[in-house]
Amino acid sequence: MVVLVTGGAGYIGSDLIRELAIKFPDETIRILDNMMKEKYVSFWNLNGKFELIEGDITKEDDLKRSMKDVETIFDLAGITNAPLSFEKKQLTMDVNVGGVKKTLKVAMDNGVKKYIYSGTASVYGSASKPVKEDFDCKPQSPYGESKLLAEKEIEKAIGQGFNATILRLGTVYGWSIGMRFDTVIDRFTYLACIGSPLTVWESAINERRPYVHIKDAVSGLIFPLGKKMNGIYNVLGQNALLGEVTDIIKEVIPTAKITITPASKSQSSYTLDDSKIKQLGFKTKYEIKDGVKEIRDKFSVFLR
Repeated sequence: MVVLVTGGAGYIGSDLIRELAIKFPDETIRILDNMMKEKYVSFWNLNGKFELIEGDITKEDDLKRSMKDVETIFDLAGITNAPLSFEKKQLTMDVNVGGVKKTLKVAMDNGVKKYIYSGTASVYGSASKPVKEDFDCKPQSPYGESKLLAEKEIEKAIGQGFNATILRLGTVYGWSIGMRFDTVIDRFTYLACIGSPLTVWESAINERRPYVHIKDAVSGLIFPLGKKMNGIYNVLGQNALLGEVTDIIKEVIPTAKITITPASKSQSSYTLDDSKIKQLGFKTKYEIKDGVKEIRDKFSVFLR
């Protein structure tokens, strides 16, 4: 069996490929990544049977090369930066929607048995109560819009008998060799370590968001293997106020400086209900404090 991971050099992908090699030591883990972010460090010290194809999910020839003998696909490739998506809306749509359409077509043509998609809770938009998978989504960024449109393409494939799972992940945090620092917990922890203030809008302190540790996200992605889990599932560690996040960072890094800035601009506030996947036996293991401690330890040289 060959397992294909698109976007395997990324934040989540770099952790997923390692976990797959541990769980399936006799299988080949094939990585398809265009290396746009040049995260070559993501491939350091790999152990197992790996193959790398530098290619792009928007190019059908690259997809065809990567699909040979593949039974399972973890689709993590795409534009993931929500603020950047406002500046590059067309690129975001071309990659996140067009790329998924091409990936699905080649996968179905090649008899792939299982397709697992790394979705996002950003598709939901604001909500006053914990949202379930059937919530009427109103994404607030081109990124969220693109991911929702990609889901629609996957659901069409499911309707044609394709075995596919969509996992709507909360905001991912925690240490990975393919780190990204444009999400709130990772970014704020890094800033606290180097002595820079954590600037928080006054209006955002009491806004809630769903979070999930990267290792729980990876476990969630692997969980559908061997199961007929067609459709959409929320994956959540904790729902938390932004003020609670900064309190945890302050507890772990007492020197952290938090600056409250008056602002009228409001971000989306929402929480997830993950009972659907929990009823199948999935459990998360990590808390926000665990992720903050991991990143703190990596930058401990700067702490005084």
